[in-house]
Amino acid sequence: MNRTIAGCLAAGLLFVGTPAIRADDRLDFHVLGSIAPSCDLVADRIRIDLGAVAAGELAGAGATSPWRGAAFTGRDCIGATRAVVTMRATPYPGHPGLIAPVGEAAGVAIEMRSAGGQPLLPDGSTAVEFSWTAGPPELGFQARYVRVGPLQPGTAGATAQVQIRWE
Repeated sequence: MNRTIAGCLAAGLLFVGTPAIRADDRLDFHVLGSIAPSCDLVADRIRIDLGAVAAGELAGAGATSPWRGAAFTGRDCIGATRAVVTMRATPYPGHPGLIAPVGEAAGVAIEMRSAGGQPLLPDGSTAVEFSWTAGPPELGFQARYVRVGPLQPGTAGATAQVQIRWE
């Protein structure tokens, strides 16, 4: 008898709970997203050769060598007409807008800018913008030495990481 009551009770509870799961229940999905513009690069590295600069060309504090340049070239661009670029590198102590070189030379730092003349700071957050209307984009950069203290001859190079956001 207890089995019959328990079985009827279980079936009754199942039946009472059933209205919560009806055939007309509906779930809505809200999907978000977008397709972002993109470009590939012909090369993922560029080299700016500052050449051998005579110490006499950097006669006093603030003296600079000539600007030298190179460019990243885009290809297979889809929907991109603009690039926003930031650069991260080790800043020169006391001169946060300049890059600290690695090598035997002393008293010089490296200054970077876009080919259009916008300063490119090594802080990883100050952006430089490029735009184009047709054809593959060319993201041009320039570098030069800046005298920041007593000179010591030797090599002075640097590496920087560039972040590009295509728009």
